[in-house]
Amino acid sequence: MEEKTIEAVTNPTWNTANYDEVWNERFSFFQKHGAPGSPEYKEAYKNINGFVNKLRINMNFYAFFFGVIYFLIKGMWKGALLLLGLNICIFIITLFLPNGVAGGVGAAYGILCGMAANYAYYRKEVLGEDDFNIFKGMRWI
Repeated sequence: MEEKTIEAVTNPTWNTANYDEVWNERFSFFQKHGAPGSPEYKEAYKNINGFVNKLRINMNFYAFFFGVIYFLIKGMWKGALLLLGLNICIFIITLFLPNGVAGGVGAAYGILCGMAANYAYYRKEVLGEDDFNIFKGMRWI
């Protein structure tokens, strides 16, 4: 079986020296295949070899664990405000739920942050789109 790797874009529109290898790889993938909600992205994502390589493109573990703080550190303050509002709403709702359900909702919130972070950062840094909608282009939007 032939091993497929993530191909880099030959002429990136961002300064590759400003970002580490992982971000350049993510940016290249998004530039070549589009948003996570597009059919091209879905097809290319299926062809990535290795679970770790797929996670590297699709998930950001710092955003999963730190959410709002991670978005602030990356300069996406509008997205951080959105997540903060969402976090407050979720907190209020989970006050009325059993602990097990509240824990599951908290984990789902972390996954939401982790899955939105990479493409939101690409949109900010490469496309110059800095808005409140950090979920633009995602699968569920």
